[in-house]
Amino acid sequence: MTALAFDEAGFTYPGAAAPALAQCTFAAEAGAITWLTGPLGAGTSTALLLAAGLAPRHTGGHRSGAVRTLGVDPAEPGAPAILGGRVALVLSSPAAQLSGIAETVAQEVAFAPANLGWPRERIHSAVDRAMEALGIAHLAARDPSTLSGGEMQRVVLAAMLVLRPALWLLDEPTSALDSAGRALLHDILRSEAARGAAVVVASEDADGLYAVADRLVVLSGGCAVLDGAPQDLLRGDAVWDAGVGSTTIGTLARVAGVDAPRPLTVDEGVARWTR
Repeated sequence: MTALAFDEAGFTYPGAAAPALAQCTFAAEAGAITWLTGPLGAGTSTALLLAAGLAPRHTGGHRSGAVRTLGVDPAEPGAPAILGGRVALVLSSPAAQLSGIAETVAQEVAFAPANLGWPRERIHSAVDRAMEALGIAHLAARDPSTLSGGEMQRVVLAAMLVLRPALWLLDEPTSALDSAGRALLHDILRSEAARGAAVVVASEDADGLYAVADRLVVLSGGCAVLDGAPQDLLRGDAVWDAGVGSTTIGTLARVAGVDAPRPLTVDEGVARWTR
């Protein structure tokens, strides 16, 4: 089942000279991990904001084309009520995503289900499971604002995991995590996909995502220029022909365990490396 679909979607921020997304088309399926990546400014973060309904509702700007999140246009007035508790959004800065009013980690993880009106008993059991899964049960009584960046990121992830969402939207979710935290997150995302959730991760963590992603979508200039299984896309000339830039090409080829395709002539080499 398609959980997220972009159909020639475009988006321009207020006052921007160029669109952040331009006729972008791709989809993410339930039960699979979709990895979004691309060069700086490719539009991956903007795509997540559109999918979550935060753009243009909270950012301003103009959207064109179509976006469907769990079958709903997230920009419609009634979408927040329909999608509430079904979509988990994890941003790259964990401190910015804490509620700011919870006195303990346990209260922070319980914040969303409490606002959704879950029964107290259900909240307690779900919070305990989520904290255990993220390895933060020992932090339950701590003030979230006193935690390290990695600990905060685990709290934010637990606060999303507690919801058992149908769709995960994650923007550089390993940015504050150490190697053990990254491995744990990847295990959780695989488990969530196995449960039937759709997982969409915008990340430059090519080493980690190549090993767990079912699908790779590469954006460049606000458009999806590559879309398919990572192991298929990153072998051969497809990544070169997409014109996503030498840094992205080199990184993706390296994690695939293959050499980047070699140019045959000087002119071809200059053309490829200066795209």
